[in-house]
Amino acid sequence: MWRSVPLALVVVFLGGCAEGCGNEVVSRVDAPDGSRSAVMFQRDCGATTGFSTQISIVDAGEQPSGGGNAFRADDDHGAAALGDWGGPWAEMKWVAPDQLHVRYAAKSRIFDQDETVLGVRISYEAVAR
Repeated sequence: MWRSVPLALVVVFLGGCAEGCGNEVVSRVDAPDGSRSAVMFQRDCGATTGFSTQISIVDAGEQPSGGGNAFRADDDHGAAALGDWGGPWAEMKWVAPDQLHVRYAAKSRIFDQDETVLGVRISYEAVAR
C-alpha cells in the first residue's frame, strides 16, 4: 500500500504541471475577412521555466487554449531579443485572408513552427535584432 503512495504523488505532481501554465495575450490580429484571428501570447509555466512566445490561429472570437498551435519559441537562455512581454520578440501580419507572415527574433529556440493551421498558410522570417 505505501509503495503506491510515492507513485500517486508523482502522478498528481506531473498532472498539475499543465494546469500551472498561464497565457497572457500580447496581441491579436484579425484576418482581413474576419474569419480567423492570429493570437500571440506569452506562456508562463512557473518558476522553473522561462517565458515563451506562442501564436495560435483561432476562429473569430475564440481564445487560444493550451500551447500555441502555430508557433512556440523561447529566448534560448537569453540568446534572443526579448519583447516587452518577457518572451522572445515576434510580430505577425496578415498578407491575405488565408496567409499570415510571422517575424521573430533570430536566435529564438523554436519548438513548433507549423506551415498550415486551420487552412491558414504561415510563412516565417528570422530577424536579427
